[in-house]
Amino acid sequence: MATRMLSNAVDCDIVTPMKRLVAVSFMAIVAAACASADQTIAPVLDDSGASDGSAQRDGSPGDASIASDASDAGGCGEFTGNARFACSKDGNSRGKCIAQAPQIEACSRGCLRSQAPADDVCMGTTTSWSCNGLYGTTKASDGDYYLTAFGCWVDANATTHVDPTDNCIPACFGKAQSSGLCQKTDTGPQCEEKVNWYVADSGRFGCLARLRVENPKNNKKVIVVVLDAGPGCSVESKVQKAILDASGRVDEYLFGAQLGYSDKGLVHVVEVDPSTPLGPI
Repeated sequence: MATRMLSNAVDCDIVTPMKRLVAVSFMAIVAAACASADQTIAPVLDDSGASDGSAQRDGSPGDASIASDASDAGGCGEFTGNARFACSKDGNSRGKCIAQAPQIEACSRGCLRSQAPADDVCMGTTTSWSCNGLYGTTKASDGDYYLTAFGCWVDANATTHVDPTDNCIPACFGKAQSSGLCQKTDTGPQCEEKVNWYVADSGRFGCLARLRVENPKNNKKVIVVVLDAGPGCSVESKVQKAILDASGRVDEYLFGAQLGYSDKGLVHVVEVDPSTPLGPI
């Protein structure tokens, strides 16, 4: 017959005949041993509630994941790798990463991008205008410009407008085509009309930079891309202020009409990430 064997090799089911007294005593011992063998030994739990045999502590995948999350949480995010202050993607702050810890400062008027290795700075409330040569190359330190209109564009009613004083072939046309912003088969006017939300001033911001332009009087804002050069210093000198030349679509959205330099339509300009979608926000 089948038997269960204990570690002390006692047979729990067969007892060799013995004298009655001895047999009774021996049976009592065997019964106790068998009862002990039938019991399930409960695992010892540690503080986490896991048994000693199954607990995963240091070096386990679970702990590694937690450590990784903690490292990410304590990282520098978009400022990772920046030893100098750099503007945030939305242009509302600046930050840098020191010893894997972020140092971030809010910029109430927006962040002004500088040429590395200089720190990007928070815009102030004053600026000094300067424009030498064909067109301006120095950004307004307070972010304020007068808005004017130029180029080929399409209005809210899908009507196309042309500029009799402009050939609508933007200075950044080649870069716009190579980047995919405009098609290789597009003409200059077709490129401007497709993009629609664009400005000039590549001398200050660089081709294809994206800007948030705001009318501070009505708080309307629009994201635009730098597609052309200009306006000329000869124009800015007439108002002694930096000018942002924009498509008529931008002017009409922000002010309800196309503006000239003499209108002195004030806008506030902040650089944003190149991936920011174009149009009103």
